[in-house]
Parts: sequence; C-alpha cells; structure tokens
Amino acid sequence: MNNINLYGPYEGYIKGNIFKNLFNNYKNYKIYNPKVFNEEDELLLNINQICFYRHELNLLLDNYPNNKEILDLFNKYLEVEQQEINNYERRYGPLTVNSEMNNIPFKWESTKWPWDN
Repeated sequence: MNNINLYGPYEGYIKGNIFKNLFNNYKNYKIYNPKVFNEEDELLLNINQICFYRHELNLLLDNYPNNKEILDLFNKYLEVEQQEINNYERRYGPLTVNSEMNNIPFKWESTKWPWDN
C-alpha cells in the first residue's frame, strides 16, 4: 500500500474516484466541472470536495487500518474539512443541525433558499 497513487481532492471529486489506477472514463462521458458564481458557491464546492476526499480515505482505512500514511492524510483532511465548514458558517450560517446556532432567529429563516431565486 506504499506510494498509493491518488488524485487531489478536486480532481477526485469531479471524477467520483480518488484512485488514479481505478478511474476508467465511461464511453464519451465528459467530466463535469462545477460552475462557481460567487464566494458562497466556491466555499460550498471546497467543502464538498474535501468531504468527499476524506470519506474516500475513510473507506480506504476500512481496508488498510494500519496504514499510517493514509491515516495521516485522513486526519489532515478532517482538519481542513472542519476549517472550511467553520469558514463557511462564519459567513453564511449553519450547514447542518450539528452546527452551532447562536443567533435567534435562525439565519435560514431570513435568507433566500436556492429555489427562491
């Protein structure tokens, strides 16, 4: 398991697989690059790709629980994930029910939902 060949978080996210040796493009399928229209979109994309990457590393650890290299990478991205979530929540409010919610009324009551545009 030494020197495993992984994509970075963004490339793994858009391909749906972080393992370079397992990615196999389907027919003429074009990989979709998510469009970012504003800072909030960019922060959410960052969170999604880091969460995906960390989850894939978690699955790898299920199979190789003694791999220190993967464990270190997992812990690094767990920390990055929390930083990205905190960064988003400071600007735009809570993402999940587990987020700290110190303001009443809750921010989602006064902001537009994606389908309200």
